[in-house]
Amino acid sequence: MKYPILFRLALFFVCPLSLCGCYYAIPTIVEAVNQNRLQSESEGAILESNTGALKFVSNSDKITAEKLNAYISGYNCIMVGSWSLWPSYNTFTNHTLKSRSTDTISFPVVDGLEKGLDWLKKGISYEQVSMPELDEAIAACIAAGEKLYTDEQTSLPYFRNQMYRRDDMAGAKKIFPVLQKDYDNMIAAMNKAGSILIGMQKTETERRMTAYRAQKTMVGYNTEKSLLYAQEIVMLFNSPENSIADREKYIEGDRLIAEMTTALATQRKILNDVYPLRDRSGGVDSIHDHLTEMIASYHIMKKKKTARSFNRMMKRYSDAIESYNRSLKFARPI
Repeated sequence: MKYPILFRLALFFVCPLSLCGCYYAIPTIVEAVNQNRLQSESEGAILESNTGALKFVSNSDKITAEKLNAYISGYNCIMVGSWSLWPSYNTFTNHTLKSRSTDTISFPVVDGLEKGLDWLKKGISYEQVSMPELDEAIAACIAAGEKLYTDEQTSLPYFRNQMYRRDDMAGAKKIFPVLQKDYDNMIAAMNKAGSILIGMQKTETERRMTAYRAQKTMVGYNTEKSLLYAQEIVMLFNSPENSIADREKYIEGDRLIAEMTTALATQRKILNDVYPLRDRSGGVDSIHDHLTEMIASYHIMKKKKTARSFNRMMKRYSDAIESYNRSLKFARPI
C-alpha cells in the first residue's frame, strides 16, 4: 500500500518516539494556541476572498440553478470566513514558515475545505448542464483542493504533537515547500473560478432587478439594487492591493454608497408602510442591517485606508450575502 509522502514522514517520526516512551501528544496546548492565534489578522489583516460571498441563483431552470448553487456553496465554504483559504495561507506564510523548533507552531488548516470540495464535486456531477469554461475552472479547484487537503491532514499530526521540537524542524523543512505549492495552486484555481462566478452573479442580479421591476415588486427590486451597488464597491477596491489608498477611487465609491443608501431607504420605507408589524430579525431586514453596517465600514475605510478596514467592510458585505442566500431558499423563483 502506498502512502502520501507526508503521511510516511509523520509515521517515521511518530513510531520511534512512541516506542521509546518519549512521545507526548499535547493537542490541548496547540489547539488553544490555534483558537487564539493572531486573531487580529483573521478579523481583517488580509482579504478572505477577492469577491466576498457569492449570491445563490434562483430561476425557472432548476437543474442549472442547482448546479450553479452547488458551485457557489463550495466557493463560499472555502473562501469566506476567518480561517478560510486566504487567512490560513497568510498565517502559514507569515508565521508558520518563520517558526523555530522552540516555538509552539500554529499550523493552519483551511476551514470548510472538505465540505467545499464536496459541493464543487456535486456541481460538476450535473453533466446535463454544460458550462465549459466554469466546469474546467471548477475541475482545477477540485484537483488543487484535494491535494491541499491531503497534505494538510497528513502534516497535521507532526505539528499538533510538536514533533518539530524533537527533530529540530527537519520534518517541517520537507513539509513546507509542498504546502507552499499546494496553497499557490489552490489560490490560483479559486481566483479563476471566482472571477467567472462574480461575472455571472452580476448578470443574474440585473436579470432579477428587471423581473422585479416588471412585476412592480419594489422591495425585491431595491434589495437587489442595493446588493449590486455593494458588489461594485467591493470590486472597485479589491484590486490592485493599494487601491484602498487611492483617493480617486473614493469619488466613485462615494457615488455608489449614495446610490446604495437611497435604495436601502426606499426598501425600508416600503416595508414599514406595508408590513409595519413584521418580524425584523431576518429576511430583507437582515440584509438591510448588514449593508447599513457596510456603509459605516466604508466611511471608516475611507478615513483610515487600511487593509484591516477594507476587510471589515468585506465582512459586512459577506454577511449580507449570507442573509440573502438564506432568504432565497424560501423565495419563489423569478
